Amino acid sequence: MSFNHIVLQNILRDKWTYVSYFLSSMFSIIIFFLFSVIAFHPSLKSLDPNSTLGISLMLASLLVYLFSFIYIAYSIMAFLRKKTKTLGIFMITGASMKQIRKLVYRENLLIGVLAIVAAIVLGLVITPLFLMGAKVVLKADTFGMYMPLQAIGLTIGLFLILFVVISKVVTKFINKEASIQLLKSDTVIEKSIKPHPLLFVLSISMTAILAYLLKIEHALVKSLDVFYYLLFFASLLSTIYLVIAQGLRLFLKIFEKSSAYLRKTNMLLASNLNAKMKSHASMLFLITILLSGVFLCTSILFSSYYNVKKDSEENYPYSFQYIADPKTDENMVKADLDNLEEKLSTVQASKYFIEFKSNEDKRLGYMALSDYNLLQHQEITLRKDEFIAVAGSRGVAPTTNNTNDPYIKSFKLVKINEQNLLSTGFQQSYFIVPDDIYQAIDYPVYKTYIYELDNWTAHTELANTITEAIPSLPGERYVTSKINLYDTEMFIKSVMFFIGSMLSLIFLSAAMSILYFYLQTTLLQEKEKYIGIRKLGLSKKELATVVSKELAILIFVPFSIAILLLLTTLVAMRTMVSTAFLQISMASSCCFFILFFISYLFIRKNYFKRLVS
Repeated sequence: MSFNHIVLQNILRDKWTYVSYFLSSMFSIIIFFLFSVIAFHPSLKSLDPNSTLGISLMLASLLVYLFSFIYIAYSIMAFLRKKTKTLGIFMITGASMKQIRKLVYRENLLIGVLAIVAAIVLGLVITPLFLMGAKVVLKADTFGMYMPLQAIGLTIGLFLILFVVISKVVTKFINKEASIQLLKSDTVIEKSIKPHPLLFVLSISMTAILAYLLKIEHALVKSLDVFYYLLFFASLLSTIYLVIAQGLRLFLKIFEKSSAYLRKTNMLLASNLNAKMKSHASMLFLITILLSGVFLCTSILFSSYYNVKKDSEENYPYSFQYIADPKTDENMVKADLDNLEEKLSTVQASKYFIEFKSNEDKRLGYMALSDYNLLQHQEITLRKDEFIAVAGSRGVAPTTNNTNDPYIKSFKLVKINEQNLLSTGFQQSYFIVPDDIYQAIDYPVYKTYIYELDNWTAHTELANTITEAIPSLPGERYVTSKINLYDTEMFIKSVMFFIGSMLSLIFLSAAMSILYFYLQTTLLQEKEKYIGIRKLGLSKKELATVVSKELAILIFVPFSIAILLLLTTLVAMRTMVSTAFLQISMASSCCFFILFFISYLFIRKNYFKRLVS
């Protein structure tokens, strides 16, 4: 019998241990392969690598690859724990540490190669459907099927390197001390979680303080920059783990002293949870982190669509805005406006003409009250010594200090409007003054022509045509359109949604795969334990009750904690998020709950079937 034959037989005899590892690895490779198919698509040959889409695709591929590296490394480490008894038998029969490492290396490399091949074959099958979806989301004119040789080569090369490196590195964890542990694996009892009340309180306090400083934008946050966010993330992770571990320990202590402890099979359930408290806490922590990422990512991605229209209007308030520079030739302005109005003749559009004068050194605009009322669709009156300060940029409060102004230094400020009047950033602020005061101001005049379309979001092609024909020319004309901004922002959000959805699928799949693999690695031990308990009179129905409750804890406790983290985040950001964000978060949580409940039923049925077989 050759060494490779031993490797193959070892895998086939314990094939169910490798199912989760194989399928999860294959799924990760498929996602990376599909991203590569898009990245190397002939339609994107002219894509600028520094563009939003280019950078997004590159980062997404990097994240998928990085996550695959971490997840596969975790899976192999789990294999080593699962195969303690098998490796111990090999050692008893005389196998050296070099041969043991060679065995583990080859079997993991074989699984990796099979996962790569299966992923590429399945990826080629679903690529046409994937490209159809990408064409709609990315709004590409041509995104047909092609033979993705570059994507295939890159996927094979990168993941083959990944499996070789990980398989080689993790075998180094098998040493002489570990060998002794392997031989004693049947008698090793898992250590219980120790109480750490002081560490628990300190961790929660530190996370709360860091979160509060982040919310109030303290100077410390700006000074530490990236290090602060890394510190906050590490503190949050440690707090979540301590809450889960110490919470599980405290729950079991309280439960054992309650009257419910002696009812039916609760004593057996508590005993089982106590025996695997540490491994259960680690599993709950891993699944909670993955689910929290999925929930937050999904909520943000879905809700981002609801704010695009509002954000576009706040930056560029009008469908089209044409500002003529004071030095611009009037014939050019007339030709531009004739061209613009000709293109707008097929749609319903309201036209406004206003002007303002600008202190170009300070970028302060002065506008007559009559023009301001025209834009605001209201009738405001001002006394001869009053003025209104209006923002020139979105999110930036307008200048209100007029003490050094040569024209209105003695005027009284009666109102502040923090919504930018014209396109954001064109002027720092605008001072609205009575018409006769405006006439006396001696600054260059900027003539502004404004066009507002009905149902403006439906005219993206028209907006592209106009801005291509009449682009902004600094020093001559300044042309802006909220329609173009809306179209651009929607495209960016679509790309983010497309990439984020794929990443969410990976994390969700990983959460379920990790749980399934964890159950498989403890199956034989649990099976032997329950065979002994059933000899004492435990029925299948009672066994099913214990298994169902334990699985429910492993699946729904992380789900509940992740939802609680999501709600806490939403409450903390309640002044920064829209109602749509809250609605979408709740709707997506309900969808995930249904998905998790179905997963729970499926896992419970298959696990129990194998447990009693």
